[in-house]
Amino acid sequence: MQTFTFPKRVLTDCAGQQVLCDFYHSAKQYHDCWFKIDWEILEYMEANLSAVLLALVHRLKQENNLKFYLDFSHLQGGKNVFWRNGLGHYICNKVEKPTDQRESTIPVRAFNIKDVDSFSSYIERDLLRHRGVESVRFHDKEKVKNSYFEIFSNVDLHANTSYPVLSCGQFFPQQKELKFSMIDLGDGFLKGIAGFTKDLPNPITNGADAIRWAVNGNSTKKDAAGGTGLKKIMMYCHKSNSALHIISDGCYWAYDHGKIETNNLKNNFAGTIIHLIFRGT
Repeated sequence: MQTFTFPKRVLTDCAGQQVLCDFYHSAKQYHDCWFKIDWEILEYMEANLSAVLLALVHRLKQENNLKFYLDFSHLQGGKNVFWRNGLGHYICNKVEKPTDQRESTIPVRAFNIKDVDSFSSYIERDLLRHRGVESVRFHDKEKVKNSYFEIFSNVDLHANTSYPVLSCGQFFPQQKELKFSMIDLGDGFLKGIAGFTKDLPNPITNGADAIRWAVNGNSTKKDAAGGTGLKKIMMYCHKSNSALHIISDGCYWAYDHGKIETNNLKNNFAGTIIHLIFRGT
């Protein structure tokens, strides 16, 4: 059995994303076999990253015919959050419905890219009614909901994939933060934006500029309005001291504490990840 050993800590930052990239590229070398996710030395991983891990597992199952093993004992103690949010049940093929009596998680869910209604209901019911965003004003919640509606719809229009979109989140009461993650396994931002801007005076040619172009409200839609989803979320983060992290085309782009930073990832995988971090709830 092939194995990938996770480090002690995996957070919602560039280093944590690199761990997940490394996991994917370690596993994709193999076909038609069992692959062990080794969490023996893992002490802490933020549960919103479950959506990213599960999306990668899904792709590897489909493309490499891998079967995944995760030791039940590694999901005990502080890591039982991965039972409560549903990750352990997906990977370990358990049939019981996960429950979270602590109300600290937003369950991990997979959505067909054409099932906008189910995703919108999930955003409204599981994210925006969560105790972690109680202090967010109604009109801001409406903006967030409509923004995610547009972002999800754009996956079907632009990402060139049939793989599902996955999401989940975790509330951290002591830090007063709720981290919500969404991932698709499509083309990423750069391909469509580079093609759309190739004849302009300043064409987009790299992942960081493609993300910046998108969050500024630009759109590749020629015959319809669009491009406001990420911009509205960015504006919400600016006024609420929240954070927005986007990973696409080998770039980790982060707006956090009023500053924008970009980092390059090695061993990237096709797709886009969006982390929204609500603060002050």
